[in-house]
Amino acid sequence: MFLIIHRTLATLAATALLFAPLAFAQENQGVQIDFLGSYYDQDGDNSPVTGGRGSEELQSISPVFLVKYTTKSGWNLSGMLGADNITSASTDNMDLDANGVNVSGASRNDTRVFTNLSAGRRFGAQNWGGSIGFSKEYDYTSISAGLNWSLDFNGKNDTIGLAATHYQDDIELYNIHGIVDGTDSRETTDLSLSWTHVFSPKTVGMLEYSVSDASGWLSSPFQEVILQDGSVVQERLPDARTRNALRFSLNHAFSERFILRTYLRHYDDDWEITADSIEIEPYFKLGGDRWLYPIFRYHSQDGSDHFGLPETFTADARYYTADRDLSTFDSMKFGVGYEVSGREGRIKRYQVRATYYDRDDGLTSFNLSFGIGFNL
Repeated sequence: MFLIIHRTLATLAATALLFAPLAFAQENQGVQIDFLGSYYDQDGDNSPVTGGRGSEELQSISPVFLVKYTTKSGWNLSGMLGADNITSASTDNMDLDANGVNVSGASRNDTRVFTNLSAGRRFGAQNWGGSIGFSKEYDYTSISAGLNWSLDFNGKNDTIGLAATHYQDDIELYNIHGIVDGTDSRETTDLSLSWTHVFSPKTVGMLEYSVSDASGWLSSPFQEVILQDGSVVQERLPDARTRNALRFSLNHAFSERFILRTYLRHYDDDWEITADSIEIEPYFKLGGDRWLYPIFRYHSQDGSDHFGLPETFTADARYYTADRDLSTFDSMKFGVGYEVSGREGRIKRYQVRATYYDRDDGLTSFNLSFGIGFNL
């Protein structure tokens, strides 16, 4: 279930790793250990596994361990180990036979394990780093390697950064009947260029451009499309995709007790999808090192012609999918977070976030994440 679950897990990982800057920015020496956890629950009635009709119910629990060690010579070494345990009514339908009978529950529960190791060091005004990663689920294996570099100048008021990561995925092709129909692979290369500028002691902005190029098997072999004549076929999508994103973020401290974090993002790709997002997080200091912050994000997307509602396409169409992630939609996410950092004692930091997501096609989700950090 790699491709449908991978998008969900990417969201979970991004949510969990929001704690990483908090976890790794507080101390410069010794060992830091952070435990992160995330619970995700979603529901909807447009599952692409059943041709755009049916339950999108899914739950996931994701524990993650982060460890960082700073050597006396200045090397920052870090490691991450985590797992995602998914229960999904949607992908359970992969095991329906020709009469619609569920012949197995194997696909209802799935576990993905993943790890990442990285190292970095400052050399004068420059920072150099690299990473390797591994991820394994029952129907796919992924390995990755990345490099990053940054340069401070203008009295450290400006920083430019470059990062590149390459992913190699091997996939078992479970078809719409839940049967393995061979294997395939895909390669993805992500590149990013960023510029960070300190406008004043109270204001910091960042402009980032990123491009992602993927090739190989980009369809989800177990996702169905219901054609105009009522027949059910496997989703079919191009074997290459290039995605571009431009993001601008601006953080401003109005006072010692109020900080506003914002970002704008524009996205487009060669599947003719365009999208714009805005996110706002005002941080309110409650006293000491305790902060409370509301979360709001609005996203608007103009979808691909490859997407269609059930019984839209004919068999002679070149590409077709019922996956509403590729459709036109608007969505909102809102929630609240609470964090504490710089505490005395063994426990140095902790954070909790709760968010609710609503998409205008009926998909909703709830995510609860937390993190706690120790120094040794």
